[in-house]
Amino acid sequence: MYKLDDSIGYKLFQSSRLMTNRLNQLFRSNGCPITHEQWQLLSRLFERDGQTQQSLAVLNERDEPSVSRLIANMERSSLVERRPHPTDKRINLVFLTKESKRMKDEYTALALQTIEEASAGIDPAEWEQCLRTLDRIRRNLS
Repeated sequence: MYKLDDSIGYKLFQSSRLMTNRLNQLFRSNGCPITHEQWQLLSRLFERDGQTQQSLAVLNERDEPSVSRLIANMERSSLVERRPHPTDKRINLVFLTKESKRMKDEYTALALQTIEEASAGIDPAEWEQCLRTLDRIRRNLS
């Protein structure tokens, strides 16, 4: 018999919601002017600065209009800046600002704190297996 509380989808949704809320709470309480959605884009830019909006959308598995809105808000907050592509003027590249680069370690520490809180009391081998299982679920449904 199907029971919502035992559903993997429900458990993943609730866990994701709680992690998102915790990360947003940590950002706010530490005076960081970002949200978890902005953190996802910043993380991709920390990996490789100067990406297109389209590549950020693909990497974060989001639609381009929502990424565009996020980037616009991040520009207004001086977290990122758009610059014209050197050879294709129809495309803008998104770059980190000096302020975002300066805050990288603090943002990262808060994200890691969230993961540490979520994984408290879980054996590291079990945690790694959980991550592999979640990767498998994503591949199965992609």
